[in-house]
Amino acid sequence: MRGAPGKLTELKMYNARITLPAAYLESDIEKLGSALEDISSALSVFRTDNKDDGDWVLQWVLAEISDTDDLSARIKLMASVHNVSGFDNLNLTWDIEEIPSDIDWLEHSYQQFPPFSVGPFFIYGSHYDDGVPDGQMGLQIDAATAFGSGEHETTKGCLMAMLDLKGLGVCPWNVLDMGTGSGILAIAAWKLWKTQILAVDHDEESVRVSKHHQALNGVSDKNGAMICQVGDGFGSPIALKKKPYELIIANILAGPLIEMSIDIPPLIDDNGYIILSGILNEQADDVLSAYEALDLTLKKRYEMSEWTTLVLQNI
Repeated sequence: MRGAPGKLTELKMYNARITLPAAYLESDIEKLGSALEDISSALSVFRTDNKDDGDWVLQWVLAEISDTDDLSARIKLMASVHNVSGFDNLNLTWDIEEIPSDIDWLEHSYQQFPPFSVGPFFIYGSHYDDGVPDGQMGLQIDAATAFGSGEHETTKGCLMAMLDLKGLGVCPWNVLDMGTGSGILAIAAWKLWKTQILAVDHDEESVRVSKHHQALNGVSDKNGAMICQVGDGFGSPIALKKKPYELIIANILAGPLIEMSIDIPPLIDDNGYIILSGILNEQADDVLSAYEALDLTLKKRYEMSEWTTLVLQNI
């Protein structure tokens, strides 16, 4: 059944899928994905053909659905609540696909995420069981459980920045990942440096997911190896308690990065580095100006499609 509103009957479990324009921000897609969380068993979000500039595909595993008009209304209401632009005139076309009863629906959802590499990092989900290729570092991230699977340019930019710092001989003894999401960047930092990592997010679900991925990747929570905590920004008590940091990673959004910049100086160690991402190319200079005003020096700038990642140093 494709795109036609109406009654859906005798479906025990099925995929409900829509495609949205590539121009939407990941943060907007995350908000829209939550529109069906009370009636869905799983959410998968990915780019068409796994390309950085591909359209967004949102796929829910659902049961006991009424009609596609109701689903569209839920999505558009969520867009209105969060001021996600461009939805008023958008015609949502639903692709409804029954999942055969002999198929594990969660496994079926995971199959939408084939493994891929970012430099030496090999990123894969629980459904992949062929092993990590020789010479690569495995990052097991279940993309169906949260955002931050590693596919987006902002995450890739942060991973490349960390790899380049490692190549320069940088070896931070204390790392802060602010806005950790799925925990992928915190786990990647631990795999690179085997050092103390603090992963912070204001969202309790993100912290739960980051702990799940921490366990999947065999990252210890003993002796402060990696700590996942709820906290609101660089000024949160947990972030202040563990200072100073030789590396701070913040893959958030340009606006919050600018607003939070004033809280950076007490946290960053002498000669410490900061990786900032979640920044559209046209926003990068504004973010950079806010941090240069704090006597931080730009060391490298990465541009991937429409997204920028900045690396600064406290020198």
